[in-house]
Amino acid sequence: MPNAPRFNYIITIHNKEDLIEEVLKCVLMCCRDNSHVYPVLDGCTDNTEKIVDGIIKRFSGVPITKIHTPDVHELLSINAGLRAANQEGDGFNIVLQDDVLLADFFLEKKVTALYEWSGPQLGYVSFRIGANFTKDAARIDEAVPYTDYIENVYGHGLIQAESLMPGYLAYRTVPIKSPVCIPFKLIQEVGMFEERLAPYGHDDPEYAIRLIKAGYRNAVFALCFYSDVRWGGTRVKPHPQLGNIVQRNMKRIREWHGPDLENICAGQQPTQVVQVPYMVNEEECRIALDVWKMNVRKLKEYQSTEKAKGISRIQSFLKRVLKG
Repeated sequence: MPNAPRFNYIITIHNKEDLIEEVLKCVLMCCRDNSHVYPVLDGCTDNTEKIVDGIIKRFSGVPITKIHTPDVHELLSINAGLRAANQEGDGFNIVLQDDVLLADFFLEKKVTALYEWSGPQLGYVSFRIGANFTKDAARIDEAVPYTDYIENVYGHGLIQAESLMPGYLAYRTVPIKSPVCIPFKLIQEVGMFEERLAPYGHDDPEYAIRLIKAGYRNAVFALCFYSDVRWGGTRVKPHPQLGNIVQRNMKRIREWHGPDLENICAGQQPTQVVQVPYMVNEEECRIALDVWKMNVRKLKEYQSTEKAKGISRIQSFLKRVLKG
């Protein structure tokens, strides 16, 4: 019988002392015999590392290896985790931010079955949201040239996105973090995220273009997780240069991948939604719909609160970046 694939859990963390213990405990509940957890402590100045150390002492059954980065933000933190983790052989990297609570404790079984069922061309998969490029994305000066959004019902309940129920796979050109799944073979064949896009912004579409060129199909797969709209640090306090960075990075993608992006936009981008057999039951679907209704309400309440303050940060952020 072949060996089970290995799973690396890479968690990018910046000053999350109020939530990180719960985040790590949820990850550990998903772990099995071939799992390894890599918390990437990115310039933490609060009690986050102390909390992580306490978890390492208490949970000896799963290896947890700390990675330190000097406040370099998400993209470079993810790559630091990918470099530290073993990428040899057969396995998967589950990458998540410090505001995500994984709650599908059959995650490893489902991810393994998903890739076995879909075939060798399945590439980069988001468990949250994905989109296609607009037809004119290669030519216009638009910072976020996306269309055909589809979002896991456990996401934030974005109005512009089609909803995806648990157990369904939606093919899209660009998966968007987080959480996401990056098989080891993608790192082996295509590499990691493009660091010239640091500190963040549009690393997902740049990676997606390279994968499509290499013959892979990207997608969104709905698994259970929780991530309240109020938890995200970037959403609550976006970087003042965020818009400029996103604009700059999309311009760079057009410069680096112009012909490939033009070919993608000129062709028929994927919109298929397919049910993966034996993934969920009726009770899981009922719970998912209840969570979706709650998240839609929370997002509306949050947007209303921000608008009342005169800043509407979450609305502009989700419109321009749609990641979190």
